[in-house]
Amino acid sequence: MYIRLEKGIYMVAGGSGGPGISDFKDCNVYLVEGERDAFLIDGGSGMDTGRIIENIRETGCPIDKITHMFVTHAHGDHGGGIEDYRAYVPGMKVLASAGEARLLENGTEEELGLTAAKRKGAYPQEYVYKHCQVDHRVEDGEMFQAGDAVVRAVTLPGHSVESVCYVVDKGGKRYLFSGDSIYLNGVLSLINCYGSTMEGYRQNIGKLAGLNVEALIPSHFRLTLSGGQAHIDKAIEALRCSSLPPMM
Repeated sequence: MYIRLEKGIYMVAGGSGGPGISDFKDCNVYLVEGERDAFLIDGGSGMDTGRIIENIRETGCPIDKITHMFVTHAHGDHGGGIEDYRAYVPGMKVLASAGEARLLENGTEEELGLTAAKRKGAYPQEYVYKHCQVDHRVEDGEMFQAGDAVVRAVTLPGHSVESVCYVVDKGGKRYLFSGDSIYLNGVLSLINCYGSTMEGYRQNIGKLAGLNVEALIPSHFRLTLSGGQAHIDKAIEALRCSSLPPMM
């Protein structure tokens, strides 16, 4: 199963807060396909990677066409399944910010937020995070050519240590894959875990101003394919006020 968002852009996984096309602990995983190659945004939890691979195949995109995985952050529902992809796409390069790369490679359960999440019941007690090697540490503003698209990394600490939003220009349209950093209606996601800070949001949210984003595509819940910048601007404005902004 998959959901086609637009030509060459698919949702191939989504559990909690998503369409239920993979395990309930998976974030939404997105496939962006071009004529020559393709890339993924995030990898899911590792609890249903085989199904995600089948969903990718169902889109008609050959698995070996995938060259990159751009990781928004290291939390289990986004990064816990990345290592499993090595068996299916051995040539795929994994990209993440330096702060998230450290967690993907060596983070403890406490640092990954899993200790608190398991206590809450959000993950099974037996869940094991599979660490993975990161091939490239992205820098703020760094640009990549992938999948017939131009991808620009925007580091946005706040939800996690060094979350990354990815601005994707494809087919004359601008998309923001925002991970867990920002949702529709300017909603943010501050959690009671290591690395999640309001200060990170305050210092970095301005990076998203004036981007003229058309499609705002978060890792959970609803997305929009038009008018995305207006939702982002709500978050920017909310962080100029003394009261707490709306939170997921």
